[in-house]
Amino acid sequence: MDDEVGSYLLNQFKCGLQSSKVSWKSDLQDLEKLIQRNIENSPAEEKPSLREKLYRLNNILVECQAASFLSCKGIISLWRIRNNLKEIKEELKSKDSSTISSNGNSSPQRDDQGNSSNVRDTARQSHQSVSPLVVHGFDDEITSLVKLLVYERSEEKFSAVGITGMAGAGKTTLCQEIIKREEVKEHFVPRILVSMSKKPDGNKDAKIALVERILLSLGVEENTIQSVSNRGLSALICALHVRLMGKKYMIVLDDAQEGDTWFENLFSPLPGKVKWEQSLAYGLPKGYGGTVIVTSRNKDLAKKMVGEENLHPVLPLADKEKCWLIFKDAVEQGGARFNPQMW
Repeated sequence: MDDEVGSYLLNQFKCGLQSSKVSWKSDLQDLEKLIQRNIENSPAEEKPSLREKLYRLNNILVECQAASFLSCKGIISLWRIRNNLKEIKEELKSKDSSTISSNGNSSPQRDDQGNSSNVRDTARQSHQSVSPLVVHGFDDEITSLVKLLVYERSEEKFSAVGITGMAGAGKTTLCQEIIKREEVKEHFVPRILVSMSKKPDGNKDAKIALVERILLSLGVEENTIQSVSNRGLSALICALHVRLMGKKYMIVLDDAQEGDTWFENLFSPLPGKVKWEQSLAYGLPKGYGGTVIVTSRNKDLAKKMVGEENLHPVLPLADKEKCWLIFKDAVEQGGARFNPQMW
């Protein structure tokens, strides 16, 4: 870089990385290489823009050095830092790669957290989707629940419903179909389904493992989750709250089995002096139109989570024709040719 200010800023950034232990060091080092390459290959008229990015990077470096990791304020600060780093990295990469503009690709879209990404479906799940072929007999239930969640509620009011029924009644399938409805896609972003029955690896606390899975399904990077998780359940719940703040989210908590009070009363608002680790509800922001769907075989558990008035039982199919269609689909999905005369 041929100007003194730019050279000073670049050297300051390099020295800061070498002399300090900072969060996101690998990301900052990647950015150092990117901006160095941009400086070497950019024409003179682009130097002011690169100088501005160096100002921002040096400010972020100071934030990384000074951020408190023991409070929600620190978590929010880290989140903002992470988003700023990703934004700068995308800008530098777009300059570094001439193929992006030459082949006519559109630039990545940004969500309201500042994250850049290609256009993609925001519904993520913790296990495989059920094929539409095996969905029979839920038309009325789907229509009723979609109407309740999308049309019969305040735009900004938090809602939670519980879908209960015996194993195999179709609770998970019902939720997967709801998530895929166009009116639901238009109303709720993000939309995720997370298994609550999945056992954590090793000796990891089940609550920590659950919140980690939720954050992962929401698109938070694994190294970010691990960094927050190292500070305990309180930091994870706070991070979840920050991630969902301002969003009309839909979260399906599938197959709830735990009876701990930590899972109860998802409607609980954030208290003035919050102890984040005390309740899952504190990670679910209220007042933005978000919703949670809980599925469980245990009616009493679901009632404690969402309230008895919000329970929706799913009964085993009594329609013989629809049961027969489900059976037929199951046979054909296994690769066999269905012959009704054999049954």
